Amino acid sequence: MEPDLEPTPPATIVGVATGRPDGGVAIVRLSGPAARTIAAAMLTGELPEPRVAALRRLVLGERALVLDMPGPRSFTGEDVVELHVHGGERNVGQVVEAALAAGASPAGPGDFTRRAFEHGRLSLDQAEGIAAIIGAQTQGALDQARRLVAGELGRAVEAVHGRLRLLRVEVEANLDFPEDVSAADEARFAETAASLRVELEGWLARFEGGRRARERARVVLAGPPNAGKSSLFNALLGRSRALVSPTAGTTRDFVEAELELERSVALVDTAGLREASEDAIELAGVALGQDQLAGADVVIWLEGADQPALAESERQRWLEGADTATVIPALAKADLDSPRVVAGWLSLSAHTGAGLDDLRRALADAVRPGEQWIGLARHRQCAAEAVEALGEVEAQLREGLGLELVAFSLAVAQTRLGAITGHTGLGPVGEEVLHAIFSSFCIGK
Repeated sequence: MEPDLEPTPPATIVGVATGRPDGGVAIVRLSGPAARTIAAAMLTGELPEPRVAALRRLVLGERALVLDMPGPRSFTGEDVVELHVHGGERNVGQVVEAALAAGASPAGPGDFTRRAFEHGRLSLDQAEGIAAIIGAQTQGALDQARRLVAGELGRAVEAVHGRLRLLRVEVEANLDFPEDVSAADEARFAETAASLRVELEGWLARFEGGRRARERARVVLAGPPNAGKSSLFNALLGRSRALVSPTAGTTRDFVEAELELERSVALVDTAGLREASEDAIELAGVALGQDQLAGADVVIWLEGADQPALAESERQRWLEGADTATVIPALAKADLDSPRVVAGWLSLSAHTGAGLDDLRRALADAVRPGEQWIGLARHRQCAAEAVEALGEVEAQLREGLGLELVAFSLAVAQTRLGAITGHTGLGPVGEEVLHAIFSSFCIGK
């Protein structure tokens, strides 16, 4: 007879839950079954009443505002104690060392948030929202991250997941009685699957708008040498940021600056594009410019109104790497006598400012994100796989391949959709996925 093995209790972890330790106040957080015992050992007096912040003195001499939050009503779902102490790397480090000496283990990246997920305090998409708040670089990214943490995506997923689960239950209930399933029943099953697929496809269609709202759009100035790109770059910024010279090939590297439109974008000036140069440095600059084109959301293709027209085939060849970008064609130096004019192209003058307002409006329109879905890249992948499985359901019903295959494909769709929130209905999300998500967090979160 094998002995009964008691499960090993999880370690009690400690970490700094605030940012840089040299701020005015730092929060040292304990979480786990021994959190209250360890915290009590660090104090000269008793722990305060649960959920009542009180000033206490630590054994090492520091004073701390102590907050005791017994589980499961805590962030992690475990017993949690927070010590709000004075900032300073040395002071905070000593408080953490005292907790480690009393029996705590150091927290790794994302450990607190992972425990919140494992104890049902957060869904997986909400946990990812916390990481997104920390990493947000734009207002759009921050707004979407807050909506993730608030559970907006999770509620939408659970609504579709619930309908999918009901369809799967009905199909599986008929596996032993296929003769009782009429053509009208199969048509209804297919119609429900199609409705779910169309809803998920709507999410996917709005993913790009959400991504563009989260990220700072990249607007790249490109065109032949001496077209006036650097002058336009400076004129849009309202200050001299790039070198300007009548000598072709002056710009050797790309220059980047922030430009405020309706929202902030990255404006990038690049080297003039030509192949005839024998200057190795200039050719290297051209290659860098092509790299920038490949990552552009918008390209301002600029030619000089005093220059011969570039052949359309040559222009398109240079723009091959920017096949997903919006291209705004424009002619610079419109203030010159008898400038070249091209129908559908903007006419600009960095010297007089002519056409710059039109260009700004065109840029604002081009970088406006449109309809948005707040799902992240992992969520998109899960939704796309669920869409594929639902498409298979429709095909299997249409071709009469049997309810067993239909039920299998419905289970796949349900599992992939549930993976967004971490609630698959068929077991937990894999360790590899969880590690990839939580390892991106900072320690203390």
